[in-house]
Amino acid sequence: MTFPYKVFQTVVECGSFTKAGEKLGLTQSGVSHNMAKLESELGIVLLHRNRNGLSLTDAGERVMPHIRQIIHHASLLEQEAALIQGMEVGSIKIGTFSSFSSKMLPQLIHRFTKSYPNIQLELYEGGYEEIEEWIASGTVDLGFLTQPSRDLETVPLFQDELVVLMQESHRFHTKKVMEVASFQDEPFIMPKAGCDQLIKKILKERGVKPHVLFEIGDNNTLISMVQEGLGLTIIPKLILPPQVPHANVIPLETSVYREINMAFKSFNAASPSTKRWIEVVKDHFK
Repeated sequence: MTFPYKVFQTVVECGSFTKAGEKLGLTQSGVSHNMAKLESELGIVLLHRNRNGLSLTDAGERVMPHIRQIIHHASLLEQEAALIQGMEVGSIKIGTFSSFSSKMLPQLIHRFTKSYPNIQLELYEGGYEEIEEWIASGTVDLGFLTQPSRDLETVPLFQDELVVLMQESHRFHTKKVMEVASFQDEPFIMPKAGCDQLIKKILKERGVKPHVLFEIGDNNTLISMVQEGLGLTIIPKLILPPQVPHANVIPLETSVYREINMAFKSFNAASPSTKRWIEVVKDHFK
């Protein structure tokens, strides 16, 4: 009964009928049929279709939150019925950022799927603000991020230390710890992957102004620039690979951490599957 709604949501998320069809196991004509059926039933046009792709109409924007709620409650009903029958089934949409995906998620997924093999996991990777928006809009059931600005329920997981990364031949490479004052006028590469505000705050509090050459969003590009000697940077440990050739990692004189959290709208309103995931993650980090 809710399948046309699911098709609509998937089309919006994928941005095309073809990609939505691949995800749902439908032909493009099958996707078109479901969309036409839904628009006919509602009596409104939901999508603009043009050469540049798809976009929501004003009517589509207005009904999208309700569509997500219908799909969410239908999923709750299915999972509750499965629980009554003694089965653990369902799906969870998880928002995550790249370094957490590579360093933490594999072990969490392994642990979870051993206990709940019939619960499907779907990953959405993006930036912190994007993940917050996904949680708030219901695009994902929960997400991993630093301290959110929205009114979300959070579970603190761990502290991720910020460290200094510099080329191995940098004039400061012999330091045991790095004083923030030493960054004054130094060629500096500013990360843009969500921790730039914290780094700028640290520098501002101490009245230090490095010579910022670049602001880089991609972690691999940032590390490569440091390895080539273009400047030094402050970076969360979670971002660093186990070994960084031709570079030194030095702690700050006064340790600074960013908090990594798991966030969701409401534990009480979460699906049984999502609650299982939350409990597994909490147990893993306790």
